[in-house]
Parts: sequence; C-alpha cells; structure tokens
Amino acid sequence: MVWGLDLGMFRVFREAVNMSQEKLADLAGISQGKVSKIENGKANPEVATLRALCAALDLEMVLVPRRISGDVQRMIDRHMNRNSITPGPVMSVRDEVFIPDGED
Repeated sequence: MVWGLDLGMFRVFREAVNMSQEKLADLAGISQGKVSKIENGKANPEVATLRALCAALDLEMVLVPRRISGDVQRMIDRHMNRNSITPGPVMSVRDEVFIPDGED
C-alpha cells in the first residue's frame, strides 16, 4: 500500500477529464486490468506506474516526508478553503508554499 494515497482518486481524476480506463491504460503504458485494480485499491503499484498514470492525467506526484505530512495537508486544506480561513503568522518557509489550482 502506498502511504497516504487513496488510489481510488485516480478514478475521480480520470472521470473528471472524461477518459476511459482503456485510454488511460494506453497513455500510461499499462493494461486496462491494472488500471482497474489500482482504482479499486487491489494493486500495489510501483512508483513508475504511479508516475505514468499521473503523466497521462496531467497530474503532479509529490512525495512528502512523513514527519511533515500533517503540515502539508494543513497547507493544502488552507489553500483549498482560502476564502474562509484567515492566515496566521508565518512560522517557517513551508507555511507559505503556494499550490496553484489553475485559477491563479
């Protein structure tokens, strides 16, 4: 299992761009059956496979050390809800990481 990753999100991203499993498999260079297993959480894909899926879906894969994963998740949550959360004081450089969402 990949720590901190919900492999079912690949289905969400794939469906968001109206792509079939067959098309994703072709673009990523893997079988449609493997895509199905990954989306259903029944596979333990290698990093190279995850990178290929991300490339095919125009996604970025970022590896985050566990010791700061909570901080990163809070930054992402804060970014996604930026209109409803008042930013606090900057405690470190990573508190000010900008994560573009395509509208900025």
